[in-house]
Amino acid sequence: MGKRKEKAKRLLADKHFEETKHYSKRTAATVISVASAVICILAVIGAILLRDYFSAENLDKLQVFVSEHWLAGTLIFMSICATQVIIALIPGEAVEIAAGVIFGSFWGTVLCLVGIMTGSVIVILLVRKFGRRFVESLYPREKIDALPILHNTKRRNFLIALLFFIPGTPKDLITYVVGLTEVSIPMYILLTTLARVPSILMSTLGGDAFGEGQVVKGIIIFAVAALVSGLGYLAYLLIQKISNRRKKKQKEDGEEQSDLSE
Repeated sequence: MGKRKEKAKRLLADKHFEETKHYSKRTAATVISVASAVICILAVIGAILLRDYFSAENLDKLQVFVSEHWLAGTLIFMSICATQVIIALIPGEAVEIAAGVIFGSFWGTVLCLVGIMTGSVIVILLVRKFGRRFVESLYPREKIDALPILHNTKRRNFLIALLFFIPGTPKDLITYVVGLTEVSIPMYILLTTLARVPSILMSTLGGDAFGEGQVVKGIIIFAVAALVSGLGYLAYLLIQKISNRRKKKQKEDGEEQSDLSE
């Protein structure tokens, strides 16, 4: 039992990593652009091949297609979820609602979690390979530096779980920034899987309701989700504001100590 505990601790402990190379922003942007282009082309081809299924009248036909080709359908859908995290071209909520419509609330939630975690691990590995410049080629430096998980190492795990639990936070950006920290991938998966469940479940429940023709129930669920997301975004802005204040104070204290030493 003691050996298992020790092994679990080592697995979840922070990992030190070093960037093997310093890639330019142009190289990083090229990598993500080529990947985006390939994925978009594949998405267009898939949409053309399955165009007869993408309409309200043929929703039953789509569900029958998925039930008859369950393995292929789940793999395709998890790939879409993973791609959404890496490229962020498709709103995550839209994918989660589609999961509820097609697979139901339970399996929709499970497939979203597996796909999102797969995409998140790929993102973290890419960031740790290409470094900060890779992240800065996708997001403004100000947004990256504003995230408290970069500066508050003592409460980093708690903040990661909190930011993923709060609806309305920029989870794709946070995932990229996690790659710049020393948080281990197993710890990231543990923290964010548990934290993501409520918001994903809310979306798949709404999608499931619409898929079953329960329009009023679906509208109520999405209205509650929108309200919670709005409050969550305000909470995220408050967390950022507090983090910026602390960072500013630490900087001022450091400058004062530097002046005294001189």
